[in-house]
This record gives sequence, C-alpha cells and structure tokens, in this order.
Amino acid sequence: MRELADKFHSLSPGQKRIVHLNLCEHALTTWQAFASSRWRITYADSVCGTKQTVDKSLPLDALQSARDGRDVADVDARYGEPITALHDEDLNLPESVRYAYYAIYNAFNKYARKEDVDAWLIVNQALASEADESRWPILLEEAMRLSERPS
Repeated sequence: MRELADKFHSLSPGQKRIVHLNLCEHALTTWQAFASSRWRITYADSVCGTKQTVDKSLPLDALQSARDGRDVADVDARYGEPITALHDEDLNLPESVRYAYYAIYNAFNKYARKEDVDAWLIVNQALASEADESRWPILLEEAMRLSERPS
C-alpha cells in the first residue's frame, strides 16, 4: 500500500478529487446496504436522553454536494447531530459502515464546505468501508486509474 499511497500523494488536486469521489461512491454502497437492511436507525442522545433517528439519505446528499462543490441539501446542518453522536458513541454502527459515513462526511467538508481535510484521511476511511481488506489496493488502483483519464 505504501507505493499506492505515494502515487496518490503525487496526484494533482483534481485527480485526488476524482479518487475521493470514486472511493466515496464505494463507501456509499456500504452505507446504503446497511441502511436498507433496517427499517430505522435510531440512537439515544446521552446528553439530552432523547431518541434520534438517522436520516438515511444524508450520505447520498452529502456526496452529491461534494460532487457539486456546494451544499445542495442543507447537509451541513443535518450532519451536526449524527456526527456528534458518532463521536460520543451514542450512535453505534458496524466498523465498515462507520468508516463509510465518516469518509462521505469528510469529502463533503473538503469539497462542499471547502475545509482543509487531509486527503489521505478520506482515502483511508473510504477504503475501510470495504470489509474485505484484500480489496483495498484494488479499489485504490482503480480509482487512481480513473483519475488519469482525460476529462
């Protein structure tokens, strides 16, 4: 993976964006498979004690915002509570699903909110959304190959 990481770091910002969006597409499939297997995803807020329901469409809207380079569906405001719940461990998701959620959130922050998010963090999180670690290099190689195509 070290060679792939070095190759990723040598890409232009535009190419890194293509890699991120491609890997986040894969992360989105992980999220959607999980979300569609449940009628509701709920958790109890430990601070207020209130029961919360996760918006299953939020990662899709966040990825669309990242693609568009702007917040197209009030994603920023909608992410506040569930991200805090993940940090506080009120919202417990399987590891691969949690990484998918974070990868898309961080891609949203980088490309829609224009925040300085470490590029390799998004790659790591998106790859970790794939439960089969042997597929990580394959996913990254394919995403980088797509970034090298003329637009």
